Amino acid sequence: MFKAIGKLFKIIILLILAGCLIAGLTACYARFIEPHRLTIKEISDISYSMKKPVTVAVFADTHFGFEYDTEDFQKVVDAVNQNPPDLLLFAGDLIDNLNEYRGSTVEISRKLSQMKANMGKYAVFGNHDYGGGAQYKYEDIMNKGGFQVLVNEILTFEDSNLRLIGIDDLLIGYGDPSVVNHADADMYNLVFCHEPDIVDKILDSNADYMVAGHTHGGQIQIPFYTQKFLPSYGEKYVKGEYKLNNGNQTIIYVNSGLGTTKIPARLGAVPELTYITIQPNQT
Repeated sequence: MFKAIGKLFKIIILLILAGCLIAGLTACYARFIEPHRLTIKEISDISYSMKKPVTVAVFADTHFGFEYDTEDFQKVVDAVNQNPPDLLLFAGDLIDNLNEYRGSTVEISRKLSQMKANMGKYAVFGNHDYGGGAQYKYEDIMNKGGFQVLVNEILTFEDSNLRLIGIDDLLIGYGDPSVVNHADADMYNLVFCHEPDIVDKILDSNADYMVAGHTHGGQIQIPFYTQKFLPSYGEKYVKGEYKLNNGNQTIIYVNSGLGTTKIPARLGAVPELTYITIQPNQT
């Protein structure tokens, strides 16, 4: 009997040690490896409204200054320039906290300026682009990088019959989802903003596709843990593509972002650059 108890005790100790080892390795991976990876997601949509194909690249949530710098960002610049899109969109949260940022905003602009796009580069404000005094400098940093910042604004690309609608940050900024009411039923309407849950406010519009960031794909994916720490307006649509059942069959894609905030780790949410190809339906 005592031998059996001894064996059981050894097994329990081994299981505890194995669990500790797995937990330690997972923590090291989440802290030192996954945040420095980059995955490129390629998705597509088809529409009768489009006159010709348009490729859109989306990145978000760099959070420069919080364990993320321009050297980390260089791999994103290189990836974009190896396959230049027609439209390049940044969905907000450039610097984690401008008041505490010790890097060079000039260098950020320089890196952004190196990114190539055939039809233009555009951005919207995120909540971190308003906090910490950033609202007075964010647009200038982006402009110097060749990006036009859209604040509840609409741009029309007649050659492709595409309308781009940029919504401002809704948490701290001046986000006005009603701007999407100007979506043209005869055009392909691409909406982009920082917070994904805004899509529920535009379900009655002619929006075809929406892209957003904000959630970091959950950043640390742990059952029963992640949901408790998701940000406001990022609790329902967290990661990847969602096809909605509204009248216009709107699709939303949530980009997992590049940097981190609050906790310098990622698990199950690899930093992401997204390519969306919108094709005309020729059938």
